Amino acid sequence: MNMRAVLDKVRQAIVSRRMFEPGDRVVAAVSGGADSTALLCLLAGLRQELGISLCAAHLNHMARGEESREDAEFVSRLAQDLGLESYVEAIDVKKETAALKTSFQETARTLRYRFLESVREKSGGTRIALGHNADDQVETVLMNLLRGSGLKGLGGMPPVRGRIVRPLLDCRRSEIEDFLKERGIPYRSDRSNAGRDYLRNRLRLDLVPLLENAYNQNLKSNVLEMTSILQDEDDCLEELARRYFEDYSLAAGREGGAVLKTEGFAELHPAIQKRMARMAIRAAKGDLRRIAARHVREAVELFADCKRGKLIHLPDGLAIERRDREVLFYVNPTRRSSILMKEFASGESSELNVPGFTEIAGVALRFNARVMPKKDEEFRSAPASQAYLDFDKTGGGIVVRFARPGDRFVPLGMSGTKKLKSFFIDEKVPREERRSIPILTTREDDIIWVYGKRISQSYRVTPDTKNVLLIEGGPAPGERPEAARR
Repeated sequence: MNMRAVLDKVRQAIVSRRMFEPGDRVVAAVSGGADSTALLCLLAGLRQELGISLCAAHLNHMARGEESREDAEFVSRLAQDLGLESYVEAIDVKKETAALKTSFQETARTLRYRFLESVREKSGGTRIALGHNADDQVETVLMNLLRGSGLKGLGGMPPVRGRIVRPLLDCRRSEIEDFLKERGIPYRSDRSNAGRDYLRNRLRLDLVPLLENAYNQNLKSNVLEMTSILQDEDDCLEELARRYFEDYSLAAGREGGAVLKTEGFAELHPAIQKRMARMAIRAAKGDLRRIAARHVREAVELFADCKRGKLIHLPDGLAIERRDREVLFYVNPTRRSSILMKEFASGESSELNVPGFTEIAGVALRFNARVMPKKDEEFRSAPASQAYLDFDKTGGGIVVRFARPGDRFVPLGMSGTKKLKSFFIDEKVPREERRSIPILTTREDDIIWVYGKRISQSYRVTPDTKNVLLIEGGPAPGERPEAARR
């Protein structure tokens, strides 16, 4: 296949799926591998024709030492040769994996998408282009099939999802490599793609060749045809469900979230019912993370149950309640707090990474801790989300938990201890919120900081302090995992 055919495929995909509009600023994610290198070169060649501007973005995962650094340098040189601006950043993904307590691949995906979005914002971008190809699509569908998936998962990666576009989805991996060879364009090779540690690699190296050789040599073509059909059908059902959702939606109550009327719901097709339930859950919770098929089924069953006041609890404090002629979907902060208390019951706690990041499950909160030499100006006007502490007194063993009966500490500015319960009352903290406020302690369980409220007088920075421990709290990142990079 000549290189012109690849260019025509990409052009056709962009135009037919309306990936770009004239004037768009496109951020191309470039790892330095064959796919992303080809993506950047192809878009650079089409930018004038399409009326777009382009820049490259590369995240160095720091996972392969010198090779990772060379990947970053390669991308910078490639962008420069093409007359493009490049954004390169390095993050130690292995360290972040320990902090986030997720797999290396999931952490890398989360950080990569967050990085790409930050580049889009600072560069004035309107689209993010990824280099997934047709072979990636086949592997993604097989992964979803093995894990158990519905229509959306078997439809694979969409060519367009919000600001994300995938111009190479119609191109085979071999076609892309031939294109680069014919053009004499070098690219980087990631040795980890040849290993069998990850499911995607095992599918590519073992399962797909086995299925092609023993069962169907047209496997990839057939899977790709199936994804095209299923994506169209999923889009159709989603649009139909959205129309019903609008018809059935009522004004949200004091709990917020979503409210759906029950009249006529039972007559709808089960597929539409489930999609409407997922839409309501997303409206209340903000996402569908940790929501399984059984949760959606329980939500649908509540529409058929006429018992007023029946309530079911789903992950992350999500509550779904049946009332006379409506079903409410909302996040219950009291329930959320009780879940957290169970998670940290029986003396369980979570120790912060010092230095480093630590995500606290269930409260969408992440702490960043670092140690620095004392400077007078560093700690005088700290916001509520920051605490400057005497590191030589706290030590590196900082523990996070939630309030327990009998807790006492010395609030900043006081000389004696005070019950935590009394402190909350004086600070006018609502009862339902108290159990969801993180409490940071030493390993000896001495309270050093009631997050967002007050540090302990005993651990404040003084003129004698030599080393300052800065702990910052903020929203925890959350990105929907996507296919591994190419």
